[in-house]
Amino acid sequence: MQQDVLSDVCAGLRLRSDLYFTAELADDFSVLIPADGARIRFHLVLAGGCKLVLSDDEPALDLCQGDLVLVPNGRGHILCDAPGREAVMLSDAMAAGFDPVAGVLRNQPDGRGDVRLLCGFCAFDDDVRHPGFGLIDDHVILRADNGGVDFGLTAQSSIVAMIQTLAQNAEPGWRSALARLMEVLVIALMAAQLQRSDMPQGFLAGLADAKIARALSSIHAQPEGDWTSDLLAQQAGMSRTRFVVRFGDCVGVAPMQYLQNWRMRRARALLRDTNLSMDEIALRCGYQSMPAFSRRFKAQFGEGPGAFRRGLRKPEAMS
Repeated sequence: MQQDVLSDVCAGLRLRSDLYFTAELADDFSVLIPADGARIRFHLVLAGGCKLVLSDDEPALDLCQGDLVLVPNGRGHILCDAPGREAVMLSDAMAAGFDPVAGVLRNQPDGRGDVRLLCGFCAFDDDVRHPGFGLIDDHVILRADNGGVDFGLTAQSSIVAMIQTLAQNAEPGWRSALARLMEVLVIALMAAQLQRSDMPQGFLAGLADAKIARALSSIHAQPEGDWTSDLLAQQAGMSRTRFVVRFGDCVGVAPMQYLQNWRMRRARALLRDTNLSMDEIALRCGYQSMPAFSRRFKAQFGEGPGAFRRGLRKPEAMS
């Protein structure tokens, strides 16, 4: 079976999802959701409709009941009933109208709003962001009336339908189940990007290129391998010079830099998720020398592998 590089990356970067709150908004409203790292924020319209404003230079987008919008890369945006209103910062709106027990944000404390949104996020481990990794350029709207046909995402419509059902029924366990489905949806959206003809530079562009994808598969199948640019070029069926140039053009980093970065991300995952010894982890990540492994890890993450593992176990020791 060919190495599933996309699954390998998503597992190593620990994709996770959670809900912020349900928003119940009435009358005139405009809420500014600020930029936030590399998070993918999502909003599901449960009732009514609103506008999504991504910037002053772009027209407002209509969101209707049943629509699901994803805004990636931590991009700030505004949710409002009409563009042009002065926006309230989300933190101020939360301070004025958030009910922590119900998990509901209201701008009219005395009643339920006509517009209801379910808001949450998906995120990867920010400390180990994948080089050149990208989901989408700015946003994706999965429409209730076409299941995302405009984006070639018809296979994802069933996932969105399940998310909508969970959110509407709110039966026991719904938050956890919805979060897992959002993770499935994000991975499905990333896979769908491989069909784009205008793929931007990044990791997904490498997977979309059949020859570069073979080299990526080799790296992920054997990260401990004694790889060189020449050997990876052979895997891709290209000359070394053409391979190095094409890899850099697609992925955004040189082949050996990608290999080094991925080994460190694998090391971090093994330190976090296993009880393997430091020496064994170093070997599994292509390092015969423990000092060399430690130096590289510290250069990448600002602390040595031992300090990183001890930091993970501190909460357990204190409990």
